[in-house]
Amino acid sequence: MLYTAAVNRDRYRSEALRLAGILRDELREKGVSIRSLEQKMGVGSSVYQKALKGRVTMTLETLLQIADAVDLGWPELFRKAYPEIAKEPVAQAAMPDELEGRILDILRRHGVLPNAAIAVD
Repeated sequence: MLYTAAVNRDRYRSEALRLAGILRDELREKGVSIRSLEQKMGVGSSVYQKALKGRVTMTLETLLQIADAVDLGWPELFRKAYPEIAKEPVAQAAMPDELEGRILDILRRHGVLPNAAIAVD
C-alpha cells in the first residue's frame, strides 16, 4: 500500500526553525558568536549562520553539531525543545551503585564471582 498523504513541508520547516531558535538562544546566553562556533567546529564560513537563520535546510547532524559546539547535551536540547514531554513521568533508571550491586548479585548466582567478598589487608 502506498502512502499518499500530502507532505506538509511548512510544518517541518517551521519546526526546524524553532529548533534553530533554541540553539540561537543558547549561543546568545553563552556569549558565543556564530563565527567563532563555525571556527571551533571547522566548518566553512556562514554554514551555521545560514542553517540557524533558515536559509539552508538544517539537517539533524548540523543541529547536533551546533549543540555539541555550545556544550549543550543532546538530551538537554530535546528537553528544551519539548518540555511537555520532559515532564511526563518515566521509569526511574537504576542508580549506578544499585545497578552495580544487581550485576554483582547475578554474577554470584551464576558462579562467576565467589559468594562472599574476601577482605584484603
